[in-house]
Amino acid sequence: MGYNGAMENSCRRRVFLKENEEDRLQRGEFWVYDNEIASNLEDFSPGEIVTVVNAAGRYIATGYINPFSTITVRVLTRDENEPIDRAFFHRRIADALGQRQAIDPDNIYYRLVYGEADFLPGLVVDRFADSFIVQITTAGMEQCKEDIFAVIRELFAAAVIIEKSLTTSREKERLPTINRVITAGGSSSRKIEINGVRFAVDFLKSQKTGFFLDQRENYLLLRHIARGRHVLDAFAYAGAWGLHAYRCGAKSVEFLEISSEYLEQARLNVELNGFPLADFSFVREDAIKLLKQMDQQGIKKDLVILDPPAFVKSKAKLKEALRGYKEINLRALKMLTPGGFLVTCSCSHFLARDEFIHVVYSAASDARRRIKLIEFKTQPYDHSVLLPLFQSEYLKCALFYVY
Repeated sequence: MGYNGAMENSCRRRVFLKENEEDRLQRGEFWVYDNEIASNLEDFSPGEIVTVVNAAGRYIATGYINPFSTITVRVLTRDENEPIDRAFFHRRIADALGQRQAIDPDNIYYRLVYGEADFLPGLVVDRFADSFIVQITTAGMEQCKEDIFAVIRELFAAAVIIEKSLTTSREKERLPTINRVITAGGSSSRKIEINGVRFAVDFLKSQKTGFFLDQRENYLLLRHIARGRHVLDAFAYAGAWGLHAYRCGAKSVEFLEISSEYLEQARLNVELNGFPLADFSFVREDAIKLLKQMDQQGIKKDLVILDPPAFVKSKAKLKEALRGYKEINLRALKMLTPGGFLVTCSCSHFLARDEFIHVVYSAASDARRRIKLIEFKTQPYDHSVLLPLFQSEYLKCALFYVY
């Protein structure tokens, strides 16, 4: 039985937990794992709305189930009498919108819905003015997406909705990838402006949901330190860090990016801002490989920015990822002139803040450079961290002064 917005609460089937497995949920966590469930999972359909009960049959939460997923149930509500219908999604999304508007009412580029942190697991919605990028990662939200689209239209009459659900988690949920414009006649392209820097975005051809909104405040770290410096923007993607550096007075910017498509986007964004192309260089190469070569060639920079994709995809890969983070920071530190700055980032929640700082310190020791941590930034208010869901805290952005 799949999702039905009109389903009576009393018709929901129950998922029994094993003895003493309800404590985490009662403390506010959202996920039920397959090894915590006593019920026969073969009896349930992916995306079905279910009632979670303890071993004695007492109500714990309401959520949706996918018997094929290790995270088998994701909690939607702890109110036994709350229907999961269009009105439910309207309340949740309107509440998320109200939070954002209360903090920064003039901002039109932000994450409107951030999964569990907005009590909507499996759903991300990013707003770029009238363009709304919807990312659905679970079978439960897939069943509900028409209601989600309808709510966005109700809240934003001019909304152009783009469904961009390309994550690997959909494979685990046995869902196909989707990349399409939902709104009839709507465009997948838009020009946006972040901190006074302009970007041309084609949402169907871009990474994630189109632009890394979580870094938009961190780009301002460059406001004063970039002036007069020669900058390397490694893992450049579409050039956001390098473009901000140039707008803040950098002499030159070198973009390092493995994708020719994204490097071309960076070039187009340079032209869009009216910056002289002669002050920029565009290098298509694997950043880890080329950073080592640049170090060996004795190339020097005054400001190096490292913003790689997540190296840590799982806890099991943490040691391997730490070696990768250390390698790129080691090469960057050896390349920096005394008095230079390193901006280094990680977007993996598996790598804790202290571990991240330690790996940079270890790289500095091996590079025989002394460093000072000037600022440590995380994610902005629209990517807020819901306690106790520490997985919702993932972004680390550190600014170091290098002696």
